[in-house]
Order: sequence, then structure tokens, then C-alpha cells
Amino acid sequence: MSLLSVSALLAALVAAPSPAHAEPAHASSTQAEANEESAITDTVLQVGADESSRKLSWMSENSGGGEVRWAKTSELNGSALPDDAESAETTESGLSTDLKRHFNHASMTELEPNTEYSYQVGSEKDGFSDVAQFDTGVAGDDSEFLVFGDPQIGAGGQPDDATGWDRTLNSALETGQDPRFFYSLGDQVNSAGDQGQYEQYLAPEATRTVPQATTIGNHDVASKSYEQHFNRPNVSGDHGGSGAITSGGDYWFIDSGVLFININSNDANTDEHAEFIDEVVAEHGDQARWTVLGFHHSIYSTATHSDDLEVKRLREAIPPVAARNDIDLVVSGHDHIYNRTFLMDAEGKKVASSDAGFEQQKEEGQTMYLTLTSSSGSKFYDYVPGLDWEAKSVHNDVPAFTRVRVSDESLRATTYEVPAEGGTQAASEAIDDVEISRQSDEEPSPDH
Repeated sequence: MSLLSVSALLAALVAAPSPAHAEPAHASSTQAEANEESAITDTVLQVGADESSRKLSWMSENSGGGEVRWAKTSELNGSALPDDAESAETTESGLSTDLKRHFNHASMTELEPNTEYSYQVGSEKDGFSDVAQFDTGVAGDDSEFLVFGDPQIGAGGQPDDATGWDRTLNSALETGQDPRFFYSLGDQVNSAGDQGQYEQYLAPEATRTVPQATTIGNHDVASKSYEQHFNRPNVSGDHGGSGAITSGGDYWFIDSGVLFININSNDANTDEHAEFIDEVVAEHGDQARWTVLGFHHSIYSTATHSDDLEVKRLREAIPPVAARNDIDLVVSGHDHIYNRTFLMDAEGKKVASSDAGFEQQKEEGQTMYLTLTSSSGSKFYDYVPGLDWEAKSVHNDVPAFTRVRVSDESLRATTYEVPAEGGTQAASEAIDDVEISRQSDEEPSPDH
């Protein structure tokens, strides 16, 4: 991680959150719709603690604070929210790290399933954002989510990182079927405090219309900007690290019967991470049909970072925690290469019955690990052959994403590349497919 400049240090130190303050009664929908000089930027729609809530972040030019307003799309007055729209004031706001704008966090709650909502954020001082739509979808049945490795906007990809990220995200949304959310596995930007890079990462329309979850990468951690831009649910104040000038915090959420746990792998205190995972699973595991763990530093990649000291420490610490909590799938980035492991046991060893095939039946305590490559084409790493955990590795230096389909019976992870040819709506090409199911306790019938 690069050293912070003096200016970045000063900027981060004065960017501590300030309590949200009440705004005057919100402007009418007509006023909000008519305000063409809105000073709202970087609006981000994010997952909530469960399917009935969504979190939001945005930047404003004035003193911070304000509100989110929302209503069912069927209740719009033309393209404007009705005067009796639901509203909620900011839960947190403060001066942003660039010392020019203010960050704002708020939540929408008590959302109904299978319903399209419209929302906007802002205040009387800053105006309101354009009205945007999202669909809560049907949770609990068959569903899916999308996973992306390192966009790393600003790292110097060709034609450029922002274009590559937009292409891959759009291609994934075209490939998937109403994904519940998308999941970015860290290094959203190349320079932790660079506001322009965040603006490029958040430029695609989908960042306002499809909920997202993020994992913090080593390029994100060295500034409060990550925490300001992403309003994550259930963030731990005791696990996952954070400081006056850094971002962090482990967190969790539940969506469509899947328990998602995120840890900040930049924090080297693996005992704290283990305690967090143990506590979350003990309290919420019985609500989940599957459990997914996400963090940035892949412990089972097939590229050069697999030999890093911090990765080796994680590779020693994570498998026993994953096994005792019956984590089904672990997703990570960092190494800019695609890799799938065999099913792995509590000692970090290949399960004898596991192979590189499509169907993988797991017993309790067995876990599969996926490493996601760059989603923008920012950079790629060299392949390291012969590693014991490699079931399938693809190293074509092409941006990719993974589509995970969820049912009561299985998790199916299909990974696609997005070639550079084909314009902004590039077609995706499947490069790997694996389905994880649980071994049945029932005896096979005599006919089988």
C-alpha cells in the first residue's frame, strides 16, 4: 500500500463523520423534479441488512444532511414522486476527503417484495437527484447475484478502466436474469482518496438502479473515501479495523436466504475476523440456506500474490473458520486471474473426492474458493502452475465476471469473459461452470 501524501492525511483527518441534522420540510415533488441545478453526485444504491431495506450514499456540495424520498413506481405523478412519498433523513453526513463536498448516508426501509420503487436523494439547499428506479424482486425462491473482481479504476487499462468496467457490468446485467445485486470484491479504485476515480467507478447507471455490495481492497483502505461512498449494513465497530485516516469494518447481510459475510482482509488480526464470522453465523446462520464469505486477498489464487506473507497468514487462518461455520463459497479478488479450487477442508487441503468437474457435492465443513480476475482489464498477473488447490484456472488476460444462481438445492457459479471487441454492449462467453450441492443423507434406491 502506498504512503499517503501530507495533503491526503490532512484531508482524511478532517473528514470524520458529523451527526446528521434535520433539514427543513422537504421540497415538493414538483420542486424536486424541476431543479435542474442539483448539486447531488455519486449516488449509490446498496444492499440493506435484508431484502426489506436498501441503503444509499451520495455527495452534496453544501453542508450535508438531507433525505431520501421513495414511493412505489406505480404511484408516481408523471415522472415525479408523489407529495406523500416516504422519506428518511440522513443517518450520517460530513465533510468528504476532498474538502469540497459532503457525504451523506440514508436508508429505505419496509420495502415490499416483488415491487418496483422510485427514489431520489438530496435537500432544499442542494436540490434532488433525478428519480431512479429499482425492483425488490422475489427473494427466497431461485435467484442470482453477480460477482466482480478488481475494477481498479485508474490503474491504466486499455482502452481505459472506466470503459472496461462499464462494458463488463453491462454485459453481466444482460447475461443475468434479474440479479438481486452485484458484488465488487475490492480495489474499486486505484488510489484510495481519488474522487475522480470514484466518480468513474460509479458512472454506470446500474450503480443507481441495481443494489451493490462491496469488499474493501488494499487500494481502497488508505482513506475514509471508501466508507464515505459505501453505506454498508451491519458494520462491526469491533472487527475489521478502521482508523482516523483509513476505512474498514467487517459486515454482513442476508439476501434471498443467503448469509453474506464480508471481512476487511487488510486488517491482519485474523482472530478478530474469526470471532466476527463465528458470532454472525451463530446468530444468523439458521436463517440461511447457504453462506458466502467475501474478502479481497485471495488465499487460493494461481498468480503471484499467492506467495505473499499476508496471504499465507490468511491461508492458515481462514480454512478452519470456514469449516466450523460450514461456509459454502468464498469469493475474493486481488490477484487479477480467475481460479476455482477443489472443495477444501478445515486444514486447507483438497477433499479427496473433489475433482475439476461441474458437479461438486459437499459435506458439512467443506468449502469452495473462487478468485475473480479484473472486471475492467486494468491489469492481469502471470499464471503460476502446479499449485495443489487448482481445479480450474483461466488466464487469458480478458475481463470477466461470475454469475451465481441460488436455489434450495445448489449454488451454481458460471464465469464469463467479456472480450474487448463488440462495442459497449459486449457479449459474454462462459469459461467455467460449477455447481455446489450438499450430499444427501438418504440411501440410494436399489435402482441406482
